[in-house]
Formats: sequence, structure tokens, C-alpha cells
Amino acid sequence: MAFPVVLRSLVMADAPRVQRLAGEHAVAETTAVIPHPYPDGAAQVWIAEQERAWSTGKEYTYAVAAGEEPTLVGVVALRPAPPEQENLGYWIGRPYWGRGYATAAAGAVITLAFSLLDVELVTASHLARNPASGRVMEKCGMRLVRTGLREHRGTAESICVRAITREEWERQAALDL
Repeated sequence: MAFPVVLRSLVMADAPRVQRLAGEHAVAETTAVIPHPYPDGAAQVWIAEQERAWSTGKEYTYAVAAGEEPTLVGVVALRPAPPEQENLGYWIGRPYWGRGYATAAAGAVITLAFSLLDVELVTASHLARNPASGRVMEKCGMRLVRTGLREHRGTAESICVRAITREEWERQAALDL
């Protein structure tokens, strides 16, 4: 069953949940940047960095909250300027997997990118061994554009890169009306 999500700004009070949820091995292992074990104090530093990135327009990171509850269940981020790698990323805490939070959050950020920002292409990647993340991207209209190898935690791993263009999103949005 999918639950509605609310995207909100990260606040320092989120730091303990970020550390607990993101630092869980099953979550950290499937991302490119979350450390494991998650060091004490790292969540506070990361939240402060996200506030700075937001103020410069470099990256928009949102806490994913479950419905009307303010409790953080994950994070979704968009880097509007084409980065070195993909520009959409997300993680959801393991107790909340399989409930549609990632799909709803990623879909909302894709909508934001195309309807409010000057973004022409949204890309995201996932480890080939994490097909659930690929399904999230597919549900958001993203198509597979390439596969390859990328270093992940010291070893070469197969990755899948998915994308959706503004034109594809607009076509899909028109069908959803």
C-alpha cells in the first residue's frame, strides 16, 4: 500500500533519524555516498552542507515524511545543474521500504525539476543488484539509457543509468490528466 508523502526541508532535529536510518547497512550499501558505519556527528555536518547547497541552488535536498507526520522516513535530492554524474538521488529507511515513499518522492522532485526549474534532463543511477530502485525510476517514467561499471565501496559494480527528458515528462503528464 502506498502512503502519501510530504517533502520538507531538513532540520537539525532530523540528524538522529538520518544517522539511524541511512546508517543501517542495508540502506548505506545501496548508495554511493552514505558511509557505514555512520559516524557520530556526520548527519549534523551533512544537514548543514545541504542548507548551504540549497541557498546557492546547487542541490535541493528534502526530507521525505510520511503523510502528515513530520517524521523523516528518507531523503530525496535534485542537483539542477548537470553534475559529473546523475542529478537525482534518494534513500528510504529500511522499515519504510515497499510502501511507495521513494516513488512518490522521486516523482515529486522530477515534477519540480521540469515545472519550476530550468532542467531539461533528469538522470539517476542504481546498482544492478538493486532492482527495486530501478523499479522506482521506471514508475517515474525514467528509461534505461546505459549500463556500465562504476567503483562502489572499493570494487567495480554494475550500474544502470536511467533518464527522463522534459519532453518525455510532459507527454507522460498529459496522459495522466
